[in-house]
Amino acid sequence: MRRLLVIVVLLCLIGVDHAALWLSPVHAHSAWRQVRAAPPTRPGPTIEAFVRPEFAARMRRLRSTILDAASRHNHPHLSGMSDREFAVVIATILYNENFGWAEELVPPLRMVTPLYQGAQQQVNLHGWGANFSVWPANLRPSVAAEILAGEVPLADGRVLRIPLQVTGSQIDPTTFSDQRALFAALTAEISNDELAVHYLAANLERGVWRAVMEGQPVSWRTLAAWHNQGIVDPVAIRNNPTARDYVRRAAAYLPLARALFTSADRLGLRAV
Repeated sequence: MRRLLVIVVLLCLIGVDHAALWLSPVHAHSAWRQVRAAPPTRPGPTIEAFVRPEFAARMRRLRSTILDAASRHNHPHLSGMSDREFAVVIATILYNENFGWAEELVPPLRMVTPLYQGAQQQVNLHGWGANFSVWPANLRPSVAAEILAGEVPLADGRVLRIPLQVTGSQIDPTTFSDQRALFAALTAEISNDELAVHYLAANLERGVWRAVMEGQPVSWRTLAAWHNQGIVDPVAIRNNPTARDYVRRAAAYLPLARALFTSADRLGLRAV
């Protein structure tokens, strides 16, 4: 009965994801993208920067982890960012990922979002080969697999391979012969707050390399669009409604992300 309830809830809310990725998961070149429903186009530079109290507390607990992940995965000579600025990007994305456009348009959805998030996680964990996004970083198992493999898909279809290590991960994808088991194992890791931060930081490192390979400038906007839609070209970002709206929404969380580390300084946490 509990499993049935999870499935029902998931199907009721599946409009903000894609059921096809569950019914026919494909770990191929196109699978690395964060495929998401396009939000309605709306004017205005920002949104209500809504943060659930429980998630705000989780972010405070994760400050040192975010700073550590930034120092491991930022390359200032490539990104042009300090480690602190890279940490702010990580925090901004985490805040943004935990308040979607559907919740903004229909506030009552905020009450059931944690249930929806948990349902996607549970379906992935049951070993059916599901490839749903998993919070807190809203990463898919297929993307996590590419991160562990150090793969950076390029715009021309080639794949750049870089040395990449996710701190704390215990998974070697090459030891799995069953994709369903691999996706379930990856789901367990990217559902863990600390590990999810390190996976996210590693994903942003991939975004830096993608931008460098394309000769594009690196900024928080570039990395946000990379995480959301797998693109870094400013023109492509402007022409992609989903990426464009994601960056617009992320802008609302920049002050909160910066304040997170300002308060960390006052508490004497390690700064980078």
